[in-house]
This record gives sequence, structure tokens and C-alpha cells, in this order.
Amino acid sequence: MADKKAVRNVVDDEIYQLSRPPEANGMIERRLRRSYVDDSVVVSPVGIILSEWQDERNAMTVSSFSEVAHFPTTLWVSIARTSYTHHLVQTSRRFTIVVLDDTQGPIAEACGTASGRTVNKCRDLNLYHGPEGELFMKDSFASAACRVRNSRPLGAHTLFIADILSGELETRRNIRRHLLTTDLV
Repeated sequence: MADKKAVRNVVDDEIYQLSRPPEANGMIERRLRRSYVDDSVVVSPVGIILSEWQDERNAMTVSSFSEVAHFPTTLWVSIARTSYTHHLVQTSRRFTIVVLDDTQGPIAEACGTASGRTVNKCRDLNLYHGPEGELFMKDSFASAACRVRNSRPLGAHTLFIADILSGELETRRNIRRHLLTTDLV
């Protein structure tokens, strides 16, 4: 029994370490950053979560999200509990999922390789508020402003289930496709 507990603790520690990429002098080494993409199990779209609470903002790269239902229109996203974005989403109960296009890999890398606690990742993004105060990014493939309906802890992450309140879809660049995890390799 003690052995099973020890194995469980090792697994939990590894999950925790994987949810927080290794840092070297405040910068993630490119080869280590690539290992997270190379070790991905599923090819999926890449986006960023925009979160805001009072005067705090953050943008975080995410590839674990999907539609849950058409009626009510909902989606799910998985966010590491140790992340700054998790704190902002948990507090505000709102976020925007921005699906990036295949030319926006540098945005995904920039928003996925530093903590919003120490770096203002929103500074270089072309963000604006929609008519209801939701946060959007210009020139993205698609965006959906969401309100958290429910959340469930899952290991080192929280699964947020959210109602889609409003959205935007870029139609002028119809030859573009969404960015995939395999595009970042």
C-alpha cells in the first residue's frame, strides 16, 4: 500500500511539474518549450484565453478546449490551477477564447512561455472591449466571450464549462485556417 501511495505522489509531482514549464533565468529554453508540443497526444487547435478582473489582464496559450453543446451554447476549457489565468477566471467568472490562425504561432509561443504574474503579455496584443465589456483580439481567427457556468477540479487543472455570450469570426481572410499544435513544432 505504501508503494502505491509513493507512486501516486510521484505522478502528482510530475503532473504539477508538467503544468509549469521549466524556466532558465526567466526565459523558457526553446528546446524545452518544443518538448511540450512534441509530447502532445492529440493534434488540436491552439488559442489563447483572455482574462480580466478589475485592472488585471492576462493572455494564456491553450490547446485543451472544445464545444460542449449547441443549446445552450457552451464550451469547456482546461486551465492549470497554478496559473495566473486560473486566478482571473475563477475570480471574474468570465473569459474569452481566441482561436489563432496559422500565421499566429509567435503569439501562441509568447503567451505560453511566461507567467502573466511577471510579464504583461497583453501589452503587445491588439485587444479591445466589445459592446458588453468583453475582451476581444483583432485579427484572430475567431473569438468567443464566455461566462463560467460550472467548474470541476481535475488533478492539476480545473475544467471550466462556460456559456458563450458573444463571438466574432474573421471572414476577410477566408484562405486561413486555425493554428494547430503541430504547427508549433
